Amino acid sequence: MIMPKKILQKIFGLSSILCPIPFTVRRGQLIIPSVLVVPSLLLFVYLIFETAKLSREKIRHQFAIDSAAFIQMGDYTNLFNRTAYVNGTFPYRVFKEVYECPPNVYVPRTDDSGEVCPYDMLYKAGNFPKYSGDVSGEPPVALDSEGKWDIKFAAARSGMNQNPPVVPDTLTLVTEQQGIKLYIFWDPVIGIYKFYAQFYTLLGSIEKSQITVFERLTENFNFFRKSYYLNTGECRNNPGGCAEEGVAGFKANAIRSGNNFHMHYINKIRFWAKVPQSGIPPYYLGKTNPPIDIKLFQLASVDKASLIAAGRGYEVYQGWDVQSNYFNIDFNKLVPCSNMSRPCVHAMVASQCPAMVDGTGDNNCVWPNPTPKYSTRLYP
Repeated sequence: MIMPKKILQKIFGLSSILCPIPFTVRRGQLIIPSVLVVPSLLLFVYLIFETAKLSREKIRHQFAIDSAAFIQMGDYTNLFNRTAYVNGTFPYRVFKEVYECPPNVYVPRTDDSGEVCPYDMLYKAGNFPKYSGDVSGEPPVALDSEGKWDIKFAAARSGMNQNPPVVPDTLTLVTEQQGIKLYIFWDPVIGIYKFYAQFYTLLGSIEKSQITVFERLTENFNFFRKSYYLNTGECRNNPGGCAEEGVAGFKANAIRSGNNFHMHYINKIRFWAKVPQSGIPPYYLGKTNPPIDIKLFQLASVDKASLIAAGRGYEVYQGWDVQSNYFNIDFNKLVPCSNMSRPCVHAMVASQCPAMVDGTGDNNCVWPNPTPKYSTRLYP
């Protein structure tokens, strides 16, 4: 049943002038709005797509620079930690193991006032560093929980406990006073000299190898370049020259032997000891005359400024080219970095030890207080 026209007009408040035909025959009233909305919707979809594509590329390059910077800074961390071991922990533990009493035998005093362990005798002469909390006659102290390893030379060579260290040209293995006041004889001291020379020659070769490997790894900063290449696909034709802008942050802070990394040597060794003889007295005080010529490694150090720079962090900027987009907006010119003509990603990476607190401190755990607790830190 069809309702009369007047009833419909009354229900909808429509006059006959405004509604000359039945409402049931209205068709195509969405055509005009659709002509406006659909293109706008398509443009919005394209905008989302292009924005997502741009964000994806930016995130990919940011991840790549973060990964590359962290990996490359690991070489610095390894060098600092290994040098700290060579400077302090190794000589402390080795001489403790070889010359501590027991199992070693004590050396009597000539005035019958007691006896001295060879370990203590050699330490007091300034031949090697040891931990300040070391307990005589006990095994080496475990330092894992210590924030600072207070390993240093005795007062006889107090200048060694600085950065840079003051290394005398001649090392006194056994002092004249020890030769007088102790029953320490020539042949045992010759044995000590041979062991000392062999051990520190070995330490020197280890440290030389460490800095040589480090310099080769950072000569062209290949870890940084290859990591960036593998994570971005950039530089397919020349991976070895990839990420040159980012490498600049490391080149400006390169650690190099003879520049800001130093290996310290002595050139001579001397000692005093009692030499047996027939008659009375049954010995006389002998000495090395002249001192023994020998270039022997003692420790390695890194310049204060270089350690502080590594602790505060290296700034790494790497530019990247934005691909073309549907709207033909040139983002390479629209949002360039201040120091380059294209957009870039940034990372700041540091190698820090407990001596670096909240960006302050000298970051020196290499020498003195050699504490092998450097870690690589990446800042956002």
